[in-house]
Amino acid sequence: MSDTMAGYKCAKCEEDIDVDPVNEKIICPRCSGRVILKKRPQERTTVKAE
Repeated sequence: MSDTMAGYKCAKCEEDIDVDPVNEKIICPRCSGRVILKKRPQERTTVKAE
């Protein structure tokens, strides 16, 4: 995966998709779904309030 591409997941079939949303149409190649979710990191960060 390059720096300009982010990991996405299809909301319909849950297929992992690598797409550049600026230069390409956002569509799942497996099921033709148009609802794509951006992957989030598993670890959480905690910020302490002052």
